[in-house]
Amino acid sequence: MEPRGALALALVSLGAIGCTAIVSLFPGRPFQRYFGGIDPLLAVVLVAVAGVVSLGLLQSRGWFAIVSPGRSRRGLAVAAAFATLFAVIVVPADLLIRFPRDLNVPLPQSLFFYPAIGYDVEIVFHALPLALLLPLLGRFWKQLNPNSLVWSCIIVAAALEPILQVRLGSSGGSFSVADGFVALHVFAFNVLQL
Repeated sequence: MEPRGALALALVSLGAIGCTAIVSLFPGRPFQRYFGGIDPLLAVVLVAVAGVVSLGLLQSRGWFAIVSPGRSRRGLAVAAAFATLFAVIVVPADLLIRFPRDLNVPLPQSLFFYPAIGYDVEIVFHALPLALLLPLLGRFWKQLNPNSLVWSCIIVAAALEPILQVRLGSSGGSFSVADGFVALHVFAFNVLQL
């Protein structure tokens, strides 16, 4: 793994582990919904190991870079702008659709929970699926354009999180307007992000 990428991944991983430890100091168990009975610190350490392996493979094959010299600063600005746009869309949607009040983790715990769970989501729903799909499908894709392989895998990886979110949110009930919004919003965000 490229040294700058390895350092960036190590720092982000340690930050996620630290945030998870801080969340455990608060009352309540917000990670239980996602990790079940697994200790959150153990879960995030296992996710970090999967992240190192997945991102190392993706970087070694030239599919994705963790840090891209000369492009990272501009990329952060573009990412922040799009993240803000996607966040702004949620406010009127919440006013119109009325998401459940207990959906979000409250302050100040949320300041540590969301960075930690966001890290887990990036690895589990993006890096790991891409690291599995690209080599697997690449064996069958040799005659076709490599960009179409990458984009096909991105679309599949981008669909995993919204499917799970809608499944967790609906609790076996019928598909609602809120479910439709979440599915489209999270899918579009993931495609743009990847």
